[in-house]
Amino acid sequence: MSGELRGRVCLVTGSTRGIGRAIAERFVAEGAHVVVHGRAGEDAAKLAAELTGAGPGEAIGIGADLVEPGAAEELMRATLAWQGRLDVLVNNAGVARDRFVTKLSDDDWAASLQINTTAPFQLLRACVPGMKDNGGGAVLNLLSWAGQRGNVGQAAYSASKGALHSLTLSLAKELGKFQIRVNALSPFVATEMNGAMPPHLREIAIKQTPLHRIGDVSEAAEGALFLCSDRASFITGQVLNVDGGIHLT
Repeated sequence: MSGELRGRVCLVTGSTRGIGRAIAERFVAEGAHVVVHGRAGEDAAKLAAELTGAGPGEAIGIGADLVEPGAAEELMRATLAWQGRLDVLVNNAGVARDRFVTKLSDDDWAASLQINTTAPFQLLRACVPGMKDNGGGAVLNLLSWAGQRGNVGQAAYSASKGALHSLTLSLAKELGKFQIRVNALSPFVATEMNGAMPPHLREIAIKQTPLHRIGDVSEAAEGALFLCSDRASFITGQVLNVDGGIHLT
């Protein structure tokens, strides 16, 4: 480990499992102060304790249900109360309400937009003043190939991730003058979320992927580390597809 994030304060939403957990683990290993977030505060605190003893960095666990009004802002306030600043924001928390359009309820649609699009916007809005005062920062939004090309049965998920993509591009232009970089990561890796796909659909997706396999969460975490580190100091408004090429199909 090279200590690429040593001393930096990083908030990773949805980081008690899957891609978010892998990112939190990688960041702590690089010396970062990481806020582990999950809906259940107990789970977040437990993982934070494990990570603090496993690397040169440290972690704290904070619980927040991003569906609830004001939850994103409260999560940001708790982060600032812990370290007084935020250098890196990773909007990883997401939900997939996969249904054919006629079975997609208003609640499904609203929850998808709230967690996948609105909460990242709210966190971004809340972190900008501090990042400006500190001379800059890095924001990473987690996208999906479904948000770039659509997918059957994922109208709400695809639309919410597509909106997050547009938000990424707009804020990269808007915030660049403050040295705040805004990028996105679009992975296709093994998680509980895509593990819920019917096996035959999962196999079809893998066969369509040029590299003919599904990735590992550690591969997504490496992409996240690159985009949030100084190695990407002149990169903003980009989408890094860590997906074996499935976005090309």
